[in-house]
Amino acid sequence: MTGEGGPIVTGPNQQPPGDGVPPSDPTVAWWERPGEGAGQSPGQADPTVLRGNIGAPGPYTAPPSPYQSGANPQPYTAPPGPYHSGASPQPFPQPQQFAQPQFGQPQAGAYQAPQPQWGAPPRPPSSGNKAVWWIVGGAIVAVGVLVIGLIAFTANKVDDDNPFGPDPDKWAGSYVYKDGKNACDLVDLTVLNQWASTRETTTHTERGPSEYIGGGSYDCDAKNQESGRNANAAAMGLEVEFKTESETESDYSRWKGYDTKTTGKDYDHGPVSGLGTEAYYASEQHTYGSIPSDYSVVVAAHDSNISVKVEIEVSTMRTVDKAAMRTAAETQVRKVLAALKK
Repeated sequence: MTGEGGPIVTGPNQQPPGDGVPPSDPTVAWWERPGEGAGQSPGQADPTVLRGNIGAPGPYTAPPSPYQSGANPQPYTAPPGPYHSGASPQPFPQPQQFAQPQFGQPQAGAYQAPQPQWGAPPRPPSSGNKAVWWIVGGAIVAVGVLVIGLIAFTANKVDDDNPFGPDPDKWAGSYVYKDGKNACDLVDLTVLNQWASTRETTTHTERGPSEYIGGGSYDCDAKNQESGRNANAAAMGLEVEFKTESETESDYSRWKGYDTKTTGKDYDHGPVSGLGTEAYYASEQHTYGSIPSDYSVVVAAHDSNISVKVEIEVSTMRTVDKAAMRTAAETQVRKVLAALKK
């Protein structure tokens, strides 16, 4: 070391002049170094101004910083989180495992739907009651009208056995079908004896009227036959038909159209008076060689709700009175009408 005015050389163990802080000390920040012209050294400064430990015995040693070289680094510890009560970090809680609900047993903490409350339903508002009363009143009126109509309808049918069933007035008339009546009993079969005296066959059929459309019929066929070669024979046929609701043409009209369609030398037909409302006759003669052999006559009548037809046929080698055959047929028709009159 030199004297005044020369450089001062220090050894390795000597303090530098001034504040005694080497400029190369990395532990002292720049603001902690005194500037030029500072009055007193940092070791003698007021401890309340900058550092609380200034003036302590021994040289100043700054606390180690994790960001400065030469310091012993400390492991970083995260500050306590908002979910931990202490400084020590706690493991993050795992999500709660919920048990599967058992049917019929409510689980703790599980959502339960609100249970229905049983009891009488609330009364509807008064305005709805008014509408209901209007509907009920209208229904009562409609039912009343229907009942009155049924009563009136029944009153018109009071004499009928079934007022709500078919209407017999549509086919009824002055004549009626009589149950248990044999068709052949409606005529006198003995009239055949004047041409042939021995009865050979007799058949009859009766069909009662339908409950829904009326009708009804009688049929009878009888034949007399004598024995021997070229023997005489006589037959009678009866047809009786009652009106039906669905008919558009009477049986009498159909018969007349068929029986009177043929004209000529051996055919004859015309009206019959005094027999029902209308009647006709039709006759036919068959000749073999020069000898007449077969004769037939038909008389039919219609009256009210009935049609009656009687046919007489005679086979003989003798001459036949055709007028007598016609009279016999008319008589049988009158007999039938009288037997079936109401």
